Amino acid sequence: MVNFTPIIFMLFSTFFAAIGLIFLKKGAKTFDLNVIKQLKNKNMVIGGVLFVASIFLYILALRFEKLSILFSLNSLTYIWVAFLSLKILKEKISLYKWIGTLLIIVGIVLITFF
Repeated sequence: MVNFTPIIFMLFSTFFAAIGLIFLKKGAKTFDLNVIKQLKNKNMVIGGVLFVASIFLYILALRFEKLSILFSLNSLTYIWVAFLSLKILKEKISLYKWIGTLLIIVGIVLITFF
């Protein structure tokens, strides 16, 4: 039987990581090596905080499930990023990227549930 607790942790972990990447992408427009300036860059700070939250949830999931299964679930980040980039950043997603995303979903299902 599948334990859904680590799967739920990973869903949130990957979603937080994807949102964090969106914020980091936005913050990258004004990025430089001045640490003080970056601490004032809201997008960079929010992106960093979301990444830390993502790692925390990943570690919690590791308490309940094998790394070999959870690592495949980490691929959900690619799927979230594709959708969020389309909606928030207005990026174009090619047909081949959508096919790749579908293959990632199939792979996740095969590794996680079979």
